[in-house]
Amino acid sequence: MLVAGYLGLIIGFGCLGIIRANQIKKRPQEIREMINALALLDTEIYWGATPLPDAFQVLKERTGPPWQLFFASLEEKIRAGENASQAWKKSIEMHRRKTCLIEDDWLVISGISQGLGRSDRNEQHKQLELVQRHLAGVDEKARQQAESRAKMWSYLGFLGGIAVVIMIM
Repeated sequence: MLVAGYLGLIIGFGCLGIIRANQIKKRPQEIREMINALALLDTEIYWGATPLPDAFQVLKERTGPPWQLFFASLEEKIRAGENASQAWKKSIEMHRRKTCLIEDDWLVISGISQGLGRSDRNEQHKQLELVQRHLAGVDEKARQQAESRAKMWSYLGFLGGIAVVIMIM
């Protein structure tokens, strides 16, 4: 009975480590999805001359979770009469916990709010391209770090479980 409890602790801690490792591995994927979404937004604004609510509706339809909910929230807020900048900031606050992104990633993404809906198509185009390039750099660093950190958390979970069992004995 005692051995089963110890084994349960080790497996439990190991699972926590694996969950954290999966979150770390998911971060680069979410960054790339946001880069793709921003490229689509840029196309809708610059080439399609699409109004922002309609552009966010297109993004909502073409992206998957968690960005689908993010853009749905943006569309809803703008159609309700909020300006694009405030809607962008509020949507970030609502959805930041639903992603695996870190604070630095959100700082880059939140920079979009400064010119969104306030400037002409050319300025918005330049700003979206700048943010896409910045996110591409962040993505490269995230991919490099993801594999080693994911392994570390996997091992740390099981080793932490073993350490707790040893301390209990």
